[in-house]
Amino acid sequence: MDAMIEIGVIDDDQMLLQGMEAWIGSTEDIRLVAVATSVEDYLAVVRTPKIVILDLNLGNYTDPVRNVAQLVDSGLKVIVASVIPDRSYIAATTEAGAAAYITKNNNLDTLATTIRSIHSGEVPTTPEHAFWLSRDDRPRRPHLSPREWQILVAVGKGMPHKAIARQLGISMSTVQTHLEHVRYKYAVVGRPIGHPGDYSERLREDSLGRDGLPESRADG
Repeated sequence: MDAMIEIGVIDDDQMLLQGMEAWIGSTEDIRLVAVATSVEDYLAVVRTPKIVILDLNLGNYTDPVRNVAQLVDSGLKVIVASVIPDRSYIAATTEAGAAAYITKNNNLDTLATTIRSIHSGEVPTTPEHAFWLSRDDRPRRPHLSPREWQILVAVGKGMPHKAIARQLGISMSTVQTHLEHVRYKYAVVGRPIGHPGDYSERLREDSLGRDGLPESRADG
């Protein structure tokens, strides 16, 4: 038999987490070895499996796109799972690097096949994933860095530049530089930011800004 495939799950549904272990345990080649209710908690565990099933809409209201990006940046392969399909987030999380998308009403065989495909280096596309991607009608989005994203969210929510600089531990000039990059990137895709109200409008259009400005004090 091939080597055991270890996976993790990030979901705040305790009943699902408890049931998932028994469910996956019925397979011969897949084992659930790590669970968490947030991306931060998952990345903090000592044994972090490279394949992780991530709930699309966690109860802590963190942004699904950023959640996927954090996990992918950490070298993980992400399967996004949801109860109710969200067209814009399915497309956006795919762009952020999610390896697959699956609805929670699928059976174990479908999930196991998806896990095995990813483990083998493939990029599986389930029928529902292909369906929702084909109906992506979002405005064209620029590729923002995590820091640019943080600052766009903060400005779009009306946070003063001085407060943003203080909370992130960066200078006012760095905040301004990031905003210049944000404006340039939106202009390139034909969606210029011409006045302050456009920041919040871009958040609304792109389904961003569900969570507040992170407490991170990383350098800009």
